[in-house]
Amino acid sequence: MKMRRRTGHIGMSDEARAARMKSIGGSDAKIIMSGDQAAIEQLWMEKRGEVLPEDLSDVILINLGNLTEPLNADLFEDETELLVTDEQKKVHYYAWDKAHTTLDGLVRKAEDADPIAVVEFKFMFPFGFSKEEAYEKYYPQVQHNMMVTDLPKAYLSILTGAAQHVIIEVEADLFYQLALLEAEKDFWDCVVTGRTPGAPKVDIPVAERIKVVDMSTNNEWGDLAFTLLSTKPSVEKHEKAKKAIKRLFPADAKSAAGKGVSINLSKDGKQLIKFDEEAIKKAVEDAANMPPPAEEPKPEKKSRAPRKKAANSNEKPAATEAA
Repeated sequence: MKMRRRTGHIGMSDEARAARMKSIGGSDAKIIMSGDQAAIEQLWMEKRGEVLPEDLSDVILINLGNLTEPLNADLFEDETELLVTDEQKKVHYYAWDKAHTTLDGLVRKAEDADPIAVVEFKFMFPFGFSKEEAYEKYYPQVQHNMMVTDLPKAYLSILTGAAQHVIIEVEADLFYQLALLEAEKDFWDCVVTGRTPGAPKVDIPVAERIKVVDMSTNNEWGDLAFTLLSTKPSVEKHEKAKKAIKRLFPADAKSAAGKGVSINLSKDGKQLIKFDEEAIKKAVEDAANMPPPAEEPKPEKKSRAPRKKAANSNEKPAATEAA
């Protein structure tokens, strides 16, 4: 495999490639479910050690994906205000150790919070790019990764050669995952026994659902809808204040705190904001005791002057009262 002077350190190591031959990863799942018999048999022979894995060091698309992955992660965090952690960590499925994933990252709301999703960073050429095709192409891979990590959601974060950043949210599909796991186990049995694998056919659900449901008669929906609508201005005010206070963080500081709010820099330079619980309670009490803001008086409408008739108007002049 070619080792370039400037970019050779980026991408998968030789040790990781060797370990990959002992189990099935997310990109393997994409091939197994692709329907491409030639690609499936190529992967099967690689796993059996009958052929060397294909040298992808000259594939520009893969190199661009590796090179732009850090930028992709930063853009994803900026756009979603979520954190990406555990990058390149290898995880095995608790129910079957022949399934693994090498994470592009886990998604968290805060550094010390539990993960809520997995994320896959991709680079795709812009020619004929569509969200629907990207969703279908990577659906087996993200479902495999959600299955292995036991997480309910995945994000596809895609950079294109047209300077476009696209995020696609994918929910865990239990029925698809069951079919995927069965297909992966059958493929691995082929690796062990030498039986030639086939091309499993499992339908990928459409990206957009078409069913429209009226929930106005659901009481719980109504209560939650009221809460969402009534708190929306406060949430927007909170997010605006959070962004503004982060801009006040001194450029040469490691941490800053005051009035119950603290900001600390993480090891990779991210601003992590925390709120003191007692300060929150006091602020809520103070806000409840404050008088509501006075309404601004509405400007009075100016009365219009009577419209003058045009010189060539056909309207008759009003009769003048006799003195």
